[in-house]
Amino acid sequence: MIKEIDELMVHWGEQHRQHGLGAGIGSQMGSIMQWKGCAPRGVPGSRIISGGAGMDHASSEIDAAVAKLDRDGKKGQALAKLARYRYVHQVAVREQMREIGIAEGADRTYRNWVARLHQQVLLILTMRSGSNRGYPPAKQQNTHLRVASTRIGAE
Repeated sequence: MIKEIDELMVHWGEQHRQHGLGAGIGSQMGSIMQWKGCAPRGVPGSRIISGGAGMDHASSEIDAAVAKLDRDGKKGQALAKLARYRYVHQVAVREQMREIGIAEGADRTYRNWVARLHQQVLLILTMRSGSNRGYPPAKQQNTHLRVASTRIGAE
């Protein structure tokens, strides 16, 4: 188990339960109904957004990683299911094991699945946050070595 990923996924679960998939700013009509007319303007101090602003960036990235797992075949779907049952629904460990097909009492196997989930999420997050995202790839270094090795093999 990767502690930092576990903490991020716990936070994702809390955000998912609190905001769900839908989020956004409240409608104008809702504001009119709430304030019985136009909402006051120019009042000093902070205001709480009535509809909420949705999940934060970290939770959105975890959500995208879990969605990617869900698209990656049967193993990925099982890992995504484990993530949702473990962190969003907070189901008991026995139920999680039953849902993903682990025999009851196979605690070590369950811990291996959780570790695998954390490894896969870390890998996806690393790929998503690549430092060259949006930029062309850097030039390859040591290309002369590659060229020299192909010339030697040709002789």
